[in-house]
Amino acid sequence: MTQITLTDENLNLSKTSFETAEDLILELMKVKHEQFELSSEHIRIIKEREREADESKEPGKSWEEVRASLRRRNG
Repeated sequence: MTQITLTDENLNLSKTSFETAEDLILELMKVKHEQFELSSEHIRIIKEREREADESKEPGKSWEEVRASLRRRNG
């Protein structure tokens, strides 16, 4: 077990124990959520990628399949 001490008193985490570093990072992202806006160019790119994915004839993978594959590959 690894213990991490955070001194930022304003974090207000929903829990204090995390199974993986990824879980901690996701929690920190939620807590430190900052407002941002996408440029019109970024929005165009995202919509184009969505369209390509929707029109693709190749079957995709579920997030769980992708995650499991990454864990196998990266340990």
